[in-house]
Amino acid sequence: MDAETAYRQAIRRVAARIRECAPADLSTRFAAAGGFDAASYTHFEPGFEGAVCAVDGSNAIILDAGSFAIAAIRASVSAFARGRRLYRRTTPLHVITVNPGAGNEDFDEIFYDCFRRRPGARLDHDDPARNAAVIRDTLELWSAMEMAAELDTGDLLVLDGTLQVRHASHAEVIEALLNLCNLRGVLIAAVTKRTSLTWGGGHPIVPAAEGLARGVGVAAPWYLSVSGASGLIDRQETQTWKQRGEQYVARLHPRAARAFKVEIPGHYTPDMVDAVFSGLAAYSDDGRVTGYPYPLLDAHLTTRITQDAVEQIRQDIIHGLDMLGMSLADYIGIFGDYHDEFDRY
Repeated sequence: MDAETAYRQAIRRVAARIRECAPADLSTRFAAAGGFDAASYTHFEPGFEGAVCAVDGSNAIILDAGSFAIAAIRASVSAFARGRRLYRRTTPLHVITVNPGAGNEDFDEIFYDCFRRRPGARLDHDDPARNAAVIRDTLELWSAMEMAAELDTGDLLVLDGTLQVRHASHAEVIEALLNLCNLRGVLIAAVTKRTSLTWGGGHPIVPAAEGLARGVGVAAPWYLSVSGASGLIDRQETQTWKQRGEQYVARLHPRAARAFKVEIPGHYTPDMVDAVFSGLAAYSDDGRVTGYPYPLLDAHLTTRITQDAVEQIRQDIIHGLDMLGMSLADYIGIFGDYHDEFDRY
């Protein structure tokens, strides 16, 4: 078989696999599997009297030596009320060392600085980028705790991602955050831009919910609880410390390009759930990304670590190494990447 034929066959195989995940009758199968119809969807009106505060974080690998890497992390919050920004805050930019294998001193130190105690589990992932993301999560959760302590009863705290945690050390932290929100009467939700949640052996859940809503004529904004359909969701977390909240699919604006997965604490009453979605929708009419809560967009734009920032940090590190007497040859010996050379040609 020649290379061109092999390539074309691979494209057809991949296209067939994608079509298998999202068949033409996806919404019909979804309705049957979950017992959904038009009445399963809740239509609601946007509107929110309180403040909406969003939390997001960012991490970027600066240098990678293979045996260890240097990363930058930070987190930001953006709060809005009555359509106007109240404030935005950003943690200092932390430049950290992330290594594969056992333990990470920078994680231990940042965790202690945030919560005044040592993490209950070591950071032992083999992937430096994943390690950096866990340390970023620490800053995000600390920022969320700070905001939960300041917000008023009836305000809404929005996280980017989920109410689950990716590392066991954060299990008690997210529980403390949820308890603090409950004590203070602050609503909390997490919005996921892209979810791995599937049903029926691998079908994507968000397009299925959207397709069914179109088919049965449900007008946006709407939300659909997918946790309530017993046995619908394929993957449940095996570690109990990862389990958080109830899963919803929501389309937050009539002109939204797509719906999102939203996670809300499972003990919320129907009125509290309605209030969460009304608040999200009230702040989802920004023309830049219509249908996505713009406090989260504002937090993302504030906290993101751009390529220019990465390059500036890299140059500052190189200058610091030069001041310590490291030669360019020694630097290249540690951090040199032949891909950089390949990219020149």
